[in-house]
Amino acid sequence: MLIKALKVITVLVLLYALLFVSVFAGQMLVGAFRAPDAGLIDNTPLGKANRRTETAAIVESVRKIVTMERTPQFQRDAHSKAHGCVRATFEVFESQSTYNHGIFSKPGKYQSWIRFSNGSVPAVVDTKKDARGMAIKVMNVEGEQLLPPQYSGKTQDFVMINSPAFFIRSTADYRDLETAVERGSPFSYFFGPHYINPFKWRLRQLYIALGTRKAPPPTPLSDNYFSMTPFNLGPNKIKYSAQTCENYRAPGVDDSRPNFLREAMKKVLSNQDACFQFSIQLKKPGARMPIEDPTVEWSEDASPFVPVARIHIPKQNFDTAAQNNMCEAMSFNVWHGVKGMEPISYFNELRREVYLHTAAYRQMRNDMNNGEPNSWCDSLEQYCDGEQQTQSKNLGATP
Repeated sequence: MLIKALKVITVLVLLYALLFVSVFAGQMLVGAFRAPDAGLIDNTPLGKANRRTETAAIVESVRKIVTMERTPQFQRDAHSKAHGCVRATFEVFESQSTYNHGIFSKPGKYQSWIRFSNGSVPAVVDTKKDARGMAIKVMNVEGEQLLPPQYSGKTQDFVMINSPAFFIRSTADYRDLETAVERGSPFSYFFGPHYINPFKWRLRQLYIALGTRKAPPPTPLSDNYFSMTPFNLGPNKIKYSAQTCENYRAPGVDDSRPNFLREAMKKVLSNQDACFQFSIQLKKPGARMPIEDPTVEWSEDASPFVPVARIHIPKQNFDTAAQNNMCEAMSFNVWHGVKGMEPISYFNELRREVYLHTAAYRQMRNDMNNGEPNSWCDSLEQYCDGEQQTQSKNLGATP
């Protein structure tokens, strides 16, 4: 009897494994060959109403997650663990007319802040696989802002992670993910609440999600970062990337420690400057480069990234209480920016609402809203000595 039961169990396990492989293969094939943005564009009144409903539900779930994960400080709903905020200059090159729009309309140098982070919430130790983030706030940028005055300043934000594709395909999927996270069972998003029904499985998205969870780099300064979602740059559709100038190392830092990425960045910047090359990838007509589907990576063979700016990070001591507090009070949003470079796609529309509401909620609960800064000095008094004030006046778009 026992042997017969074991045989039945073995057959069921094998059939279940075969089903898993079949569903995975089928979803990967569909993802590879379906028409770009298939099923994602619905601009009917009902479609727009559904997106508004989904966005409201996502905002509410995010608020609950932020409240649930407070430590006791209310943290970001993603990328809550910072490795530090560093001072940088963002230098726009003289470039081809194709790229001369928005902040890239003319050459210039700008003071900037850059926040490096881990992706998971709640925060995990640096030794674990995770997505890593790089958010840049470029300050004192002239031009008409995309957001209303109560939300904007004179900034241009670039928000990136170290993977070129995202694992969520639609706003409806995002709503389901936030609901699963709110319930405390994020993996149920990929398999459904009971893990049994293959029609509930999202195995292609799971595959992409696992691909975004990478082993830690030697330092946050050593990785490459991508926008994932597209933007208008004048008449062009683009994505952008920040590519490290070299594989920075921090000898002597123990990479088994839970916060070693902060320590490694401190070690590098105590001895040398660092830099990134900021590049733009144009959408090529006829290439499989969807606008609405962020799970599809734009091919660099079809359209390589072209450098348009340089990010210079000088030697510095960034790990101070004042700077860390300033870093946590700061918010980043792809909609902080000037016209000529507008976020596009439903996902970027969703990010506008979620980022604005989450930042306002987090800052209100923490009682620390500093608004959008215009310079390093505007952010922290320690950078307001005579030399820094002179440098602040000299930085900005050149005439």
